[in-house]
Amino acid sequence: MDASGAQRDEILRLIPGPVTIVGAASAGVLGGLTASWVTRVSQEPPLLLVAIGRERYTWQLLRNASHFTVSLLGEGQVAEARLFGLRSRREVDKWALVEHDLLGPGVPALRNCAARFLCGIEGRFAAGDHDCLVGRVVEAGRGAAEKPLPLRGSDYIPDRPADR
Repeated sequence: MDASGAQRDEILRLIPGPVTIVGAASAGVLGGLTASWVTRVSQEPPLLLVAIGRERYTWQLLRNASHFTVSLLGEGQVAEARLFGLRSRREVDKWALVEHDLLGPGVPALRNCAARFLCGIEGRFAAGDHDCLVGRVVEAGRGAAEKPLPLRGSDYIPDRPADR
């Protein structure tokens, strides 16, 4: 039952995952991207893990950052998922197009979403073509959205991977 590369990728997309916006800030520059590779890794202390491709602009901001945010999108936020997944900060300031707040040391998070988290970075490690950041949840808040946006096929996959 050995699947080809394309088939394997399609099969891997069957694993349920959240659709989130990971926010970053460095020297006053705000960045963010759509990420579905986000998971809880510990209850006590409360830790989240995010995986970010090294070619992403947001990764550049996170390299020396102390914090990141995770905004869990609600069912009606496909437009936000597409904005942050298909556009690069190199092209447009995505945060200028959405309502957001700056949390902790000035890290952006969506104002309207299902939930949002501010995480202090406690660890980093390489995993294949991504870097994983482990963050301790220092702030958490529930938003107005009742249900989170499910990951669906290629809705939020960048068309030019090197640009995000």
